[in-house]
Amino acid sequence: MDSARTFSKRSFFWIFLVMILFALVVDVAIYFGTSMVGLKAVHDAADPTIMSAFAFVLDHFPQVVVPASGGLALLFTLILWGIMKGLYAKTGAASVEADSQPLEAVDPEVERRTTQRTFLHIVSALQKEGRLIDFFNEDLSLYDDDQIGAAVRGIHENCVKTLDKYVSCGPVVDTPEGETMTVEAGFNPEEIRLTGNVAGDPPFVGTVRHKGWRAIRTDVPLLSPESNPDVLAPAEVELS
Repeated sequence: MDSARTFSKRSFFWIFLVMILFALVVDVAIYFGTSMVGLKAVHDAADPTIMSAFAFVLDHFPQVVVPASGGLALLFTLILWGIMKGLYAKTGAASVEADSQPLEAVDPEVERRTTQRTFLHIVSALQKEGRLIDFFNEDLSLYDDDQIGAAVRGIHENCVKTLDKYVSCGPVVDTPEGETMTVEAGFNPEEIRLTGNVAGDPPFVGTVRHKGWRAIRTDVPLLSPESNPDVLAPAEVELS
């Protein structure tokens, strides 16, 4: 409301100022134009009646023409100001209406399902490229260490390649594992987990046992809503 009132006052002032200046320019043009035409007419006709008529107009110019032009300037100012005020009010009302509309609420179930679909997609990709689920469900007691080691090498290589397609990881802290670092006050518990003898207030001095991991880049593809994310790997049937 205050902004509308301020706009209203300023707009009226500037419109009226422009109209007054325009009226003054027109008055000057009329005055000098009338003077030039009057002098020429008087010179050509040499008629005392015409001379007195032009003399009367020029003598009463400030009392008649100037106030009339000022009144017209005020009239046009009111007309233009009313138009602009109406447009401003309409624009402001539309803006308030748009701001007052509630934001579209996100369905928690849809958000949960989207997160689940993304997670299952990555698990499915690790199974497709690295046979990770097959390895986890294999009974390793049936194999000796050499066989397991050979299998794990191939699974590891394929899973690393698959994971790099979607996520690039980096350490949370730069201090090498096994070295001492200081944990300052205000640290983020989600980034640094304290273990061992935790007592007192920070700063804490301890040994880095794990540098942690953080996602530096994520590039998870858009998933089709028609596909079933629960199917991590389709069954394979070989036809004879």
